[in-house]
Amino acid sequence: MHTAIKTPVALGVIGLQKQGLYNAEFKVSAIPEYKKQIRANSTMVDFNKTTFNAYLKKSKENVQNINYADSLKNKPRFVTIDLLDRITAITELQKQYNAETYTYLKGQKKAVIVTSISLALSETRLKQITDAETIFLSNSSYKQYALSLFKDGKLYQTINFSETTIFAYKLSFFCWSENDRRQIALADIIDEKSSCPKNAYRDAIKAEEKMKFFKL
Repeated sequence: MHTAIKTPVALGVIGLQKQGLYNAEFKVSAIPEYKKQIRANSTMVDFNKTTFNAYLKKSKENVQNINYADSLKNKPRFVTIDLLDRITAITELQKQYNAETYTYLKGQKKAVIVTSISLALSETRLKQITDAETIFLSNSSYKQYALSLFKDGKLYQTINFSETTIFAYKLSFFCWSENDRRQIALADIIDEKSSCPKNAYRDAIKAEEKMKFFKL
């Protein structure tokens, strides 16, 4: 997990991870439009000293009013949200309404997408997430994301990221390969320390060069 200190981070945004002198910082480059909701997964986690300090670095005023002490038997909790349906995410990124973002991705091999976030929020919201049967990442408004919570097959709560404190995140890279129409296309989203599958590359230009070579 990377610690989010300065730049606001949200699930599903695209950018570059910049390595500074003392720490790394994520710079948002694109905020795709997800017209189709993307399935996500939640995990409740107890705060420990490390994660609580990471939260306080992001929120020095402790806006979520979290009371933590090592001596507490029942520690306060935060939630980790993971982007589960990466196939839908890939499909959405290739839609016409995300054409500018897609062009950017093809030309920037270092581009990454936020696929997991750790966030603090109120106990009421935590319980709503726990009670949800399914969770989706969705557009709440233009260039704004939210978590849509479903129960009994119906939407019953929406949580905007603006009411949470995101203090840590994980990144994933993009892989490119030749599709059925013999064109270079987005093929996969892989975790930061993983490798692209066979005949796929993080660099779209390299993938295109390989395709042209094998056509000779």
